[in-house]
Amino acid sequence: MADFDTLLPISAISHYLYCPRQAALIHVEQVFVDNVLTIGGDIGHEYVNCEHGETELGVRKEYSLRVYSDQYGLTGIADVVEFPLNAAPLPIDYKHGRIAKWVNHEAQVVAIAFCLEEMLAVTIGKGAIYHIQSRRRRVFEVTEPLRALTRQTIAALHDMLENQIVPSAEYSRKCNRCSLLTVCMPKINSVSYPDIFQPL
Repeated sequence: MADFDTLLPISAISHYLYCPRQAALIHVEQVFVDNVLTIGGDIGHEYVNCEHGETELGVRKEYSLRVYSDQYGLTGIADVVEFPLNAAPLPIDYKHGRIAKWVNHEAQVVAIAFCLEEMLAVTIGKGAIYHIQSRRRRVFEVTEPLRALTRQTIAALHDMLENQIVPSAEYSRKCNRCSLLTVCMPKINSVSYPDIFQPL
């Protein structure tokens, strides 16, 4: 069992890979602001946010399953975990928006897989993301490079939380989708946006 001063919320992994500063503002500074994307995600999660189990077409499903890992110092809730007969559990995360490949979303599912592997003594080879707007599930392989990325992110986040690190802003187009845009003010604070005050 590893010794961690702070348990890491699994959601922080997706935040960090999207933007380390966003992760720090949320998990170090405890700042969060909703926007249309986060509210849409909350609405789409209404069913899976209720802790319950059911069996559909012979497959057991657990919703809002609490998971943890002593090895990685992780804690969180899996939106859905399916338990097929004669196969490894399948962790499924619900995300707002249309079907698309986002590595930060996949890494968050891999972190859930780490927890399930430790809790249940299994090896998980696949994860899935259900895209609420598209109403489609995308299954992906839990590859070794993806596992390595997730482990690296977990280590970086533990360092961030334990040392209360808040990275500098770096403006990019993805900032415009971030609910913390007005708090972070990346166009003003960005180390990579030096010409904002130059005359037109």
